[in-house]
Amino acid sequence: MAASPQPFSMPGGPITVVLLHGYTGSPAELSLLADVLHQQGYGVEAPLLVGHGTCLEDLMPVLPSQWLEQIDGVIDCLLDHGQRVVVAGLSLGSILAIQAGMRRPDVEAVIAYSPPIVSGDPRALIAPVLSLFLPSVPRPADDFVDPLTPERLWKYQRWPSRCSVRVLDLIASTRRQLGNLQQPLLVMASTLDKVITRRGVELLLQRAASERVEVYWLKGSGHVITADAEWKMVADQTLIFLKDL
Repeated sequence: MAASPQPFSMPGGPITVVLLHGYTGSPAELSLLADVLHQQGYGVEAPLLVGHGTCLEDLMPVLPSQWLEQIDGVIDCLLDHGQRVVVAGLSLGSILAIQAGMRRPDVEAVIAYSPPIVSGDPRALIAPVLSLFLPSVPRPADDFVDPLTPERLWKYQRWPSRCSVRVLDLIASTRRQLGNLQQPLLVMASTLDKVITRRGVELLLQRAASERVEVYWLKGSGHVITADAEWKMVADQTLIFLKDL
């Protein structure tokens, strides 16, 4: 049985981590990490991004600006309640987290899990053409290492083509703006991940203007590192990073 796609909130101490899920995914892929953060005294907010958690047709017309506005609303609410805010995300969520950091100096740190700064999917090059003929395309094949990982996830089985093109445009825009990112930055990725590329991670590390930049490479996980075989290592490294803020 698939996990629930519903958003969740875990009030905690003075720092709240906003966890952003990936494209066509849901907050479920971040629930293991969230539990560990909360056990260590951090607050957690994991919103369900607009267009997700229902049916694929709801995602097709969505604009990235809607996600950015949604995340701004979450951050504003936390700040209004006196919280210090860290934004972390998986895959597309990492791009949205980077965007939040670049646009908002009131975000204290950014964490990027499996950031697709440069896509490892060859279809990305022809996505604009595909979108003219196919309303949706299959997701890339899953690369899970832990056989239990699928039970921890909720996701759409296909990608809506035109929305995917808009996501690629957002990623390209983010690449060009990386010099505007100044907050402490933690990047985590797996060498087995076929969705992203090492070149993209290196580009992020080179271009970010953050004084504190840390990178941690996993060697036994697929793309969804927060729910795959090494998720505990992801949680441990995240806690180490947060304790130094």
